[in-house]
Amino acid sequence: MRLVLVLLLACLPCISLAAPQFSQAECQTLNAQRLELRKQLRQPYNAEHGARLQQQLRELEQLLKRHCKKPVKHPPVL
Repeated sequence: MRLVLVLLLACLPCISLAAPQFSQAECQTLNAQRLELRKQLRQPYNAEHGARLQQQLRELEQLLKRHCKKPVKHPPVL
């Protein structure tokens, strides 16, 4: 039992790698783009254009979910 627990704790840092967080300004820009896409989706469009808009919306929502949980005020300088 202890061996299993030790092995699980040893692998835990490898499993839970956090995604880097974007700056507040980047998150606000992404959110503004998301709102604009939602606005466009409420307008008339054909099937091809609608599918493209929905794909862009899904991608933006994934970015926001992954990188804007706790946006940083001042991003690190590389």
